[in-house]
Amino acid sequence: MKKLLIGFLAVGLIMGFAMTASAQPNIKASGTYYVYGSYADNQSLTKDTGQSRANVAQRLRMQFEIQIQEGLKLTTRFDAMERVWGQQPTIPTTNIRQTAAGAAIDSRDVPYDRFENNISWERVYVTFNALYGVWDVGYQQTLAWGTCAFCNDYTSDAAVHYRYMMGPWTFGLEWEKPTGFAGSNTYYGLAEGSRSSGSTSLSGTDDDHDVYHVYAIYRWATGQAGIRYEFDRDATNGKQLTGSQTAILTAPYGGTTAAYTGQPWVSTFHELAPYVQWVSGPFALEAEFRYIWGTTDYDGALSDIDRKGWDLYLNGKYTMGAFYGGLEFCYISGDDPATTDKNEAGVLGGDGWDPLLMFGNNLFHKWHGTMGPAGAWYSNGGGGTTTAGVNSIERNLMMIKPYVGYKVNPQLEIVAQYAWLKANETSAGMDDEYGKEFDIYATYKIYNNLSYTVGFGYFWTGDYFKGIGGTVTNVDDNFLLMNQLTLSF
Repeated sequence: MKKLLIGFLAVGLIMGFAMTASAQPNIKASGTYYVYGSYADNQSLTKDTGQSRANVAQRLRMQFEIQIQEGLKLTTRFDAMERVWGQQPTIPTTNIRQTAAGAAIDSRDVPYDRFENNISWERVYVTFNALYGVWDVGYQQTLAWGTCAFCNDYTSDAAVHYRYMMGPWTFGLEWEKPTGFAGSNTYYGLAEGSRSSGSTSLSGTDDDHDVYHVYAIYRWATGQAGIRYEFDRDATNGKQLTGSQTAILTAPYGGTTAAYTGQPWVSTFHELAPYVQWVSGPFALEAEFRYIWGTTDYDGALSDIDRKGWDLYLNGKYTMGAFYGGLEFCYISGDDPATTDKNEAGVLGGDGWDPLLMFGNNLFHKWHGTMGPAGAWYSNGGGGTTTAGVNSIERNLMMIKPYVGYKVNPQLEIVAQYAWLKANETSAGMDDEYGKEFDIYATYKIYNNLSYTVGFGYFWTGDYFKGIGGTVTNVDDNFLLMNQLTLSF
């Protein structure tokens, strides 16, 4: 018996030492949970026939970082229970446009039109140190750069990212395979060799979409500046699929005439994107410029479409004690409807930037759908041929927005803002005013990780919306009442 006890003790000691000596993964969890309740009075912006909408929606987002050993980490992220309260979990998360017969219209320009799953696993990638730098390989955050006025925080694409740090400098190389709606162009569910959601497979190895980046960032004590070059080659519609022209998607901007419908194309775009973020005492400034150029090459005798567009984002802020104020400006060039052989559209805005509570706001458009008559983004300089109203992906826009804020105490902050919104390009005889919007909202920190926001927004509808689709529409204003509970950890 004594020998048996000694044997058990020896085995226990050996196992204990082995477990202590072996490296155990260190798991770090972070996430957010929001509950967003809102009422929109006139989402269609039409007089007497407008639709009011009200709902409460939520989403849980969890991210896990598993540190396997020094220099080696696995990161994964999922969203769960993303739906309107009381909604059946098998119906779309937004109001998908439908025909009179009830059939769903292709909604590739509405990024959140999708069927809900209880858990939507979006990211998994490995981070490791090798070749004097850091690698990220797998499904991860893409379309993130600079001030993030053109970012999408929900975008998760397959990618390989490499960065090399040298003192205050960071140099990087990136290769990304975009799938789904994205800020730079209207990508739609396409990847190497296959269409999304089990649709028809693409033949060949060149029918895909690749984006390449080379960038440099310099950081100092009070700011940072960077520049990035992007090469975007989209060949997903480079070949006609057997027996079906409808499988050929409309090119990103350009090609809006009927002669181009269903025609195979390959687009090649280049982009330069410098930015700066700087703080000096009470003054803070961030700015980003984007210039995009390239060609959409159509098969056969069809004329190619040359693209040249640009964007500018500026945000200056001055803080004085508990008060602060600033001026935000955004310009996104639109596609001139009069030039069918040219595409002047700039890089689209992104869901990572919410300029207002209504116009261009992620959650507002996600849970209430598009705003305004069908075709509002596209009829006059927005580019493309789809029929969506205004959504959270900004385009063809000039915005000037002064804002002020007051930090009443460490827990309570109040913000008021007013924006003028105009289109850069319109059709002949069309008005260029989207409208004006005033917002006021307050955020109270219940705990350091739990906040509650209540807000009011009013949108004065501009005459731009009267001419959508070639008809005169009696337009009316819209207003929003919202409150949101946000947990972050």
